[in-house]
Amino acid sequence: MEYLLTGKEMTECDRYTWETIGIPALVLMERAALGLVEEIRKDCPVSMPVLAICGRGNNGADALAAGRLLTDAGYRVRFLRLPGGVPEGSSLQTQLRILDAYGLPVEEYSPGCSMLNDFAPAVLIDGIFGTGLSREVTGAAADLIHEINEYRDRTGKCRRSLVYAVDIPSGISAENGQVMGCAVRCDKTVTFAYYKRGHYYYPGTLYCGQTIRKEIGITDRSLAAKPGMFTLSTDELRAMIPPRDSGGNKGTFGKVLVIAGTAGMCGAAVLCARACLRSGAGMVKVFTREENRIILQTALPEAMISTYSAGEREILREKMTDDLAWADVAVCGPGLGRDRDASFIVRALLDAAAAEETPVRGLVLDADALWLVGRHSGLSRLLQKRNPACACIMTPHPGELDQDRRVPGRECAILYRAVVCCKDARTAVVVPGRDEVFLNVFGNSGMATAGSGDVLAGMAGAFLALGCDADKVAVAAVGLHGAAGDLCAREIGESGMIAGDIADRIPRTLQGDRA
Repeated sequence: MEYLLTGKEMTECDRYTWETIGIPALVLMERAALGLVEEIRKDCPVSMPVLAICGRGNNGADALAAGRLLTDAGYRVRFLRLPGGVPEGSSLQTQLRILDAYGLPVEEYSPGCSMLNDFAPAVLIDGIFGTGLSREVTGAAADLIHEINEYRDRTGKCRRSLVYAVDIPSGISAENGQVMGCAVRCDKTVTFAYYKRGHYYYPGTLYCGQTIRKEIGITDRSLAAKPGMFTLSTDELRAMIPPRDSGGNKGTFGKVLVIAGTAGMCGAAVLCARACLRSGAGMVKVFTREENRIILQTALPEAMISTYSAGEREILREKMTDDLAWADVAVCGPGLGRDRDASFIVRALLDAAAAEETPVRGLVLDADALWLVGRHSGLSRLLQKRNPACACIMTPHPGELDQDRRVPGRECAILYRAVVCCKDARTAVVVPGRDEVFLNVFGNSGMATAGSGDVLAGMAGAFLALGCDADKVAVAAVGLHGAAGDLCAREIGESGMIAGDIADRIPRTLQGDRA
């Protein structure tokens, strides 16, 4: 498990380490500088000139310390700082005094500064701002950031210049990865003790380049409280899925009813059911429109088919009652449609889930099912009245649960007593009653393709049918879905990926195949 801290959480952690535990701030700073220097020396020969750029805070002091250590290692280093006063007794003041004793001048920046062009550094250390930035960048700092980016872009055309961020690129919010007016585009970010949320949220992750974490002596002992966000490795995600019983049968591994696919939308049902089977479900039955029968039987002969025709409400309810009695888990929504039949289907499902002796022990609600719940108060009330014995996972993307605004994941989780997977470029999983949020750091732009969410819903249904707790199911499904997408991208590229490619790589992802 890796905690992802906010800037405030990291500041409190730093303070506790030097004030309560007693490790001096300058010792931590020297360790941070050594970690940054280690990465620079790994990438850059001593012949590459270095410019260490600092602001007026602790990140600036880190940059100066790193520049000093590189000087000791034989690099040609120049120093540049933002104009303005230096806080008395600060770490920055200490580092400036050390450089003065070394006989190393620190030039003060002014717009149009000639140092970038005259000195022509091949390595730039960005220490202008750190994780404590809470307002938009303006003035001289903004001018300097623009000059750094322009220099990096221009020199990259003829010879590669590398920009290293101290902790986080200057101008990126550590809380949410947003650009605070402007930000330095970096090739590598060296962070300390813990990753920050801004390293992974977009667009911040794009400005970070490669992010490397260095241990500097700050540990979990310095945490005043458990951080509010974490992520997991693929090995940890796979460990959430129970091992298969070597003496089991198809009934042992769960029966999933996939309620999906209106007329003309059969593909969503195929993708969801295929992902469900690829994720280990023993039996899958697809409840869909009669028009989809031949396509489904041809595309996915491993799945059973149960169909209904438009307008056959009483027959539809009877068939659903029988199919729900057969199933362990129901996945509802992919390509279901938003007409009266679809609304009737969702109502029948939620009626069964709210019954005193519900036949359904688990629900995965996706796509059109969520759209209908979000727009029909009767369906919303039914979902809220769900039998506690029936676990629920919801997989909304922005806009699916509310017509005018996105319902925040935590609010939605509390309202429906459901585990909510808030799908986005970085998907977060919110569990009702828990403060900690899981953030998925796997996946890529190739997964922004039609049907990718249907695959995720199928994975969640299979894992739920295998007997996993809903919170573990959601985390494992989201993370391993992203990992399957990364495997796909490595093999065929992001541009040409389709959802079926992701589904077909689920088995190898579950086995730990990193290609």
